[in-house]
Amino acid sequence: MAHGVLTSSSSHVLVSPPSISNSILKLRRPKSPAAPSTAATALRTQCKATQSTVTPQLGTSTTTPTAKTKTKKKSSYEIENLTTWLLKQEQAGHIDAELTIVLSSISLACKQIASLLQRSSIINLTGAQGTINIQGEDQKKLDVVSNEVFCNCLRSSGRTGIIASEEEDVPVAVEETHSGNYVVVFDPIDGSANIDTALTTGSIFGIYGPDKQCLLSDEDESLPTLDQAKERCIVSVCQPGSNLLAAGYCLYSSSVVFTLSIGNGVYAFTLDPAYGEFVLTHEDIKIPKTGSRAPMASPTLAVTLDASLERSIGCC
Repeated sequence: MAHGVLTSSSSHVLVSPPSISNSILKLRRPKSPAAPSTAATALRTQCKATQSTVTPQLGTSTTTPTAKTKTKKKSSYEIENLTTWLLKQEQAGHIDAELTIVLSSISLACKQIASLLQRSSIINLTGAQGTINIQGEDQKKLDVVSNEVFCNCLRSSGRTGIIASEEEDVPVAVEETHSGNYVVVFDPIDGSANIDTALTTGSIFGIYGPDKQCLLSDEDESLPTLDQAKERCIVSVCQPGSNLLAAGYCLYSSSVVFTLSIGNGVYAFTLDPAYGEFVLTHEDIKIPKTGSRAPMASPTLAVTLDASLERSIGCC
């Protein structure tokens, strides 16, 4: 039998052919994989069951998920000023373009009055004017100035025919070249006694529809005297509140708030001094149906009240 010889640097080793063959076969033959244990098989089965349970919760299942409605978030920089709100009301058919202009002119007058009130002590507009209005009240300096501001803004709008102020003895018919059809009644500063002590004041206004009774030219010969024309003007402004097309007030306090109603709710706009614009801050204001009832009179006045009035006020 032939023997193979393995030579090394130090010695010679004799190896028989069967030994060589067995060694080569061991090198070529791949190792068979070890059979999985029972514990490993159970662990794999448990992992697969867990994966099939979690997959639907993660939204990776083959079924199409139900579409969710996305609600658009209002940006913190998105504001709606009075002019934009009035234009929307005009587009909705609640008011016409003429009334929009009248309300814009009133808001401009309120801005000017607010500025005068803030600087009244600086520009020497405090104190009495030395005159008495039609109500028998002493007029303040700002009463007279704010009345001029209101009248000028309404005249310049070109949409008012008659303006009636608490500071005027009779309603004033706007000049024909600047006149419109609307009747505006107002008190430029209500609570003017609070001006000198820097307390809350406000402007009140109401707008009536067109009244042709007082839209008279100077050449009208059917009127024997001017007094009759004034009487017709007075009749046109002495209308019930149910005839109002718009009404509101502007509050001058720690902030300037323009509150307005055109017959479909009450809305309040706060003056932003950074922009010089009235910004919508209170929508569809309503009196709560229930809540705490604040007393309408001081308890110290209870002795001067009638018993029925005392019960209705509930101050005691």
